[in-house]
Amino acid sequence: MAVKQNFFAEKREWSKLKDQILDHYLAPYLAKITTSGRPTRIADCFAGKGRFDDGQPGSPIIIAKHVDAMRARSPAPDVKAIFIEQKYAAELRANLAAASNCQVIEGDYEQFVLGFLSGRVDRDRNYFFYVDPYGIKSLNFSHFARLKAVGFQSLEILINLNTTGFLREGCRLLKLTRKIPEWADDLDFDTDGKNTPVRMDEVADGNYWQTILADFQTRTIDFHQAEEQFIAGYIERLGTHFKYVVNIPIKERSHHMPKYRLVFATDYHDGLFLMVNEMNAAWRKLLEQERGGQLYLFDATALEALGGLTIQEKVIAELRLPMNLRDLLICLIRKHGIAHTIGEYKAAIKEKEGSVFKLMRDPPKTPTGKPSHSMDYNKGKIIVNPIPPKWPKWPPKWPVLQP
Repeated sequence: MAVKQNFFAEKREWSKLKDQILDHYLAPYLAKITTSGRPTRIADCFAGKGRFDDGQPGSPIIIAKHVDAMRARSPAPDVKAIFIEQKYAAELRANLAAASNCQVIEGDYEQFVLGFLSGRVDRDRNYFFYVDPYGIKSLNFSHFARLKAVGFQSLEILINLNTTGFLREGCRLLKLTRKIPEWADDLDFDTDGKNTPVRMDEVADGNYWQTILADFQTRTIDFHQAEEQFIAGYIERLGTHFKYVVNIPIKERSHHMPKYRLVFATDYHDGLFLMVNEMNAAWRKLLEQERGGQLYLFDATALEALGGLTIQEKVIAELRLPMNLRDLLICLIRKHGIAHTIGEYKAAIKEKEGSVFKLMRDPPKTPTGKPSHSMDYNKGKIIVNPIPPKWPKWPPKWPVLQP
């Protein structure tokens, strides 16, 4: 199945969702990363036209806006956007005519990456790669591993991975007889007809996807479970190169299978926390749009009310020993993904301070000499301790029975 020819006719809701995450992340990312004083480069690896036919901005317009905003500062940091596009390069240049410090490279993404890695690479730079292809054929995992191995000043990658399309293509290549669900066959997906299991292994960084689809064929798992197992395996492998990896399913409806998984990889906890907040906000926006003011069946709050763990219970389950607040937040994200924002975790801990959690702060007082109640781990050390529950004294004091 080839990518739909009218892809740029109008910007659909799921495209707005992923661009919202990119847009909201770039401003604080650039504000912080440019304080390093090193040059910063944002590479949009599958840029497209830059603007949809209905006038909606694409990722290049969004990125260019943030580059212009940073360069308007005084002194202007060394920030530049690089847009790689093979098919729509002329239209992209026209749409970026008014933007500053933006370079359009007409060509293939894989050729660009291979050429970039084989040339003289300036390691003393910050790089942000946005990798948003029409399918999966260009997402050779080794490119990400080689980029990470360069040792840039900093490197972050945001990948739009078509997990459902990958598994659908896998079913075709392995000639599986079990029919995939109809909704899984109605996704934008690009294939050149040259895919092989070996190429799929290169995208997935291994052949574990074949084992997953074998379980699907024998009806051990359904297609939804196959997708969840595949993204878990992919994140595990990306996590061998980056400290932190988090993802959000990009859907048209929250109860549908993901059209894509937006996967973010970084070595910096600030980047992790910021992206978790943005992904959570995008997911909640989708839920609000569906609810239309009414309680939605799969809302997180409703699930908790039906017996799931509350935020505080999740913190308690993770907090076996005293932990640095920042490290505790990282552990919670690794276990629960984007289910909650950093602010929600902090609020849940602070609400039960003194009864469920004991917090030790250094410095213990504010500059005015008052006891500190800060939850800002960047301004001091904060250790979160679990307070053991109070058990009844034993033996119990029995009442004296009167004759």
